[in-house]
Amino acid sequence: MAEIHLPLSITYETNGVTPIADVIASLKATEDLVTDAISLFPSLIDGLRIEESSLNVRTLSQESPLREILILSIFVTFQQELEEEVPALIEDIFNISVSDRYDTLLTVAFLVVAFYGASLAVDTVKKTFSDSLPRSKFEDLIGVLSEETGKPKSELREIIDARFAKPAALKRVVSSAKRVFLPSQRERNVPVVFDRDRISTETIREIPYVGEAEEKADFDRYKPMYDVQLELHAQDRDRSATGWAAVASEVTSRRLKVKVLDPVEPAEMWGEDTVRANIVVVSKLTSDGYQPAELHITELLDKKDQPEG
Repeated sequence: MAEIHLPLSITYETNGVTPIADVIASLKATEDLVTDAISLFPSLIDGLRIEESSLNVRTLSQESPLREILILSIFVTFQQELEEEVPALIEDIFNISVSDRYDTLLTVAFLVVAFYGASLAVDTVKKTFSDSLPRSKFEDLIGVLSEETGKPKSELREIIDARFAKPAALKRVVSSAKRVFLPSQRERNVPVVFDRDRISTETIREIPYVGEAEEKADFDRYKPMYDVQLELHAQDRDRSATGWAAVASEVTSRRLKVKVLDPVEPAEMWGEDTVRANIVVVSKLTSDGYQPAELHITELLDKKDQPEG
């Protein structure tokens, strides 16, 4: 069993003294996000087992700027058949070689989790899948993680979705993602630097502010799908954006409620039995877990591209 120490540096570009309550909230959120990041390590590094871990504060400067330097200590083992492939300096496994913005895999995994939660927080407020700046940052980080680990982006997304499949885990990561940026949001969304990756004011501004509303959030899941065939089973005679229903066999055999979103015009579908479209699948929590409940049509594809029936 080997002990490894991984640093995590966070600097909030604040201009004054940060209230103790905000510092505590951000540190607790950081601890929760680190715990989730650690849980991803065995899926990112083949054969790795995490036996024990602890997060400690090495440096905390409450004055301008607010700076937190933390050290994660983890005890790891490897599957016996892979032990010969482990380098003499086991810390090298966690080093980042594809980007000079991050010191170790901990920072990248931490930010992946943080922006996964932040992008879901945006979706929850807008009640649909959104191409927000936090989601764009999440996708950039998935790219870094893919290059570093050699795992496809699609596989990494599946790993992360599985980690937060349960409602309690989903709610926790969304809440933690918002709270970790709290000291920034208190000061008009000043940039925050993780190692050497500077998160802009514009990106932080899009992350919903911590508030009472989050306790009542429904935490529906929003999944985009592309080039999906829809069998239209109900149409609105007034050709409005609601009152439609369809079956998307790639999603479920059940008929689901359909909402037509701008810039799609409902009139474009009137009288059609089937259409192909880019959609967002909205899944809601049931006694059987998350189940598809609604389809949002975001783009209709050209009829000439539809297969002949």
